[in-house]
Amino acid sequence: MANIRKIAGFVFVFLIVIGAVTVYYFSSKNDSKALCRDVIIKIKYKTEKPLINETDIYRFLKIADKKKHFINKPTNKIEIKKIEYTLRKTPQIKSADVYINISKELVLEIEQRTPLLRILTTQGNGYFLCDDLKKIPLSSHYSPYITPVSGNVNAKMDKKLYALAVYVNNNSFWKDQIQQYFVSENDDISFIPTTGAHEVIIGDTNNLDEKFKKLETFYQNGLNKIGWEKYKTINLKFKGQVICK
Repeated sequence: MANIRKIAGFVFVFLIVIGAVTVYYFSSKNDSKALCRDVIIKIKYKTEKPLINETDIYRFLKIADKKKHFINKPTNKIEIKKIEYTLRKTPQIKSADVYINISKELVLEIEQRTPLLRILTTQGNGYFLCDDLKKIPLSSHYSPYITPVSGNVNAKMDKKLYALAVYVNNNSFWKDQIQQYFVSENDDISFIPTTGAHEVIIGDTNNLDEKFKKLETFYQNGLNKIGWEKYKTINLKFKGQVICK
């Protein structure tokens, strides 16, 4: 009796395996005949409008005929991994997931990088410095308002400017108080505030918390009393001092 049960168990397992293989075989066979019905491109972004659009996506993939390139093509002939790799290597794209959904549509889910600063170099070139410290080209069809940086901007300044922008954007008081940054010939960073007619010199990005607290105190206890047009420059470079001219 024990042997019969053992044999029955083996037969049962064998039948399950055969069934699974059969289902997989016919499923694969059907998939090999399935044709792509449509292309869906989803772009996730944090700017007011996306910096890239569907036309850009096809351009990145070097596909001139857009959707037509994929529609009615066997789904198993679509190089999903290659598409993902190309998109993920594109500077404007932070992440990309590509798949065929149950409706046999090719889906491209894309997350756009988020600009933090608009960099204007002395060579006349421009780019966005993003919130993950990556550089991306300026958009050809949409120019969001992103705080600009001009002057002696070079690659070694990117991390300093990034640290400054992150600090300011995370500070509820200062977030909307700065309209432009500037980098001098000796790499001192300064900014033009939205209020007043002066330039604030920060110098480097060390001790940002101390520098901005000094400035906030000076604004509240100084300029509020003597007038916002009193000085042309406010220098915060030196520890424990606010030097005005």
